[in-house]
Amino acid sequence: MLPLLLLLQAAAPPRLTDFLQKSIGFDAQQLAAVERGEPVVKVLEARDRRDVALFGIVTAPALREQYVRALRDFATSLRTPTRTQVGIFSDPATEADVAAVTINSRDVSDMKNCKPGDCVVKLPATDMRRIHDQMNWSAPPSDLQAQLSAYARRRLVEYVTDYRRRGDSAMAIYDDRGNLNVHSSEAFAAQLAESPYVYELVPSLRNYLVTYPRGALPAGAVEVLFWSEDVLPRLRPILSVTHLVVYTPPELPRVTLAAAKQIYADHYFETAVDLTCVVDRNPGIYLLVLRRYRFDNLPGGILNIRGRAIGALRDQLALDLRRQQSGEHPR
Repeated sequence: MLPLLLLLQAAAPPRLTDFLQKSIGFDAQQLAAVERGEPVVKVLEARDRRDVALFGIVTAPALREQYVRALRDFATSLRTPTRTQVGIFSDPATEADVAAVTINSRDVSDMKNCKPGDCVVKLPATDMRRIHDQMNWSAPPSDLQAQLSAYARRRLVEYVTDYRRRGDSAMAIYDDRGNLNVHSSEAFAAQLAESPYVYELVPSLRNYLVTYPRGALPAGAVEVLFWSEDVLPRLRPILSVTHLVVYTPPELPRVTLAAAKQIYADHYFETAVDLTCVVDRNPGIYLLVLRRYRFDNLPGGILNIRGRAIGALRDQLALDLRRQQSGEHPR
């Protein structure tokens, strides 16, 4: 999809225009909107019907160094208007890192009858059995919520610790509604394979994401593992864990990449990959964002949960671009 090398090396308007027309399918009106400083978002075609790919672009007046400096301030930049909670995992991870995690009351009421293949929350079958056996289901709702939240906090710490030790082989296997034995690591590999820019342009970053934790973090790169709860319109709150790497590759000195890899989500997504390219412009920068998601088996039809989710993600990307353009914190 991405002969991006010339674009990323030079970011000259003719090359950018060529990329947007040929690779993304922008028309003349969309190209003009970019040059006027408007954010433009497009839903891209995907090979698998479970996948959703979104591309967005906007110009911003900030210098790349300023933008990247703000992005690397993770304690601030990870906080967004749709993010009700966020926490950064220390190394090693501790329960203090997840002290604010609370299972929402709607999920609490739905989890009593969870079983493999029929659970509203995305969990492995082993966790469903443990929750069924360990919770006091006759307790008042507030007590039950406290029990489930304590279990979630403990398991998140164990999960991140295991991921840091074993990488993708430690990623969750989902057995929720309509799914059995779904490996999130395989879903991530499929999304990365659909994102050849990582392979072609910055192989060191691609290799680090794929082989983590066996490889060394590229020189000059910084990373963070964090959990968050995000609330999008018309959807349940989403509790997720993400591995984020920020990197200015030496072969592309005018570009900084921020690659985010979702390693867990309790609703909707088997995996998600987010790549932001911050490209020098005169004046300011271009922000190019590609977000890829693999949905679980969401119904369409009358319920159309999938359609609502896609619409929410598209609208959110447009809002994120406007916010970043205005000088608010990245992400």
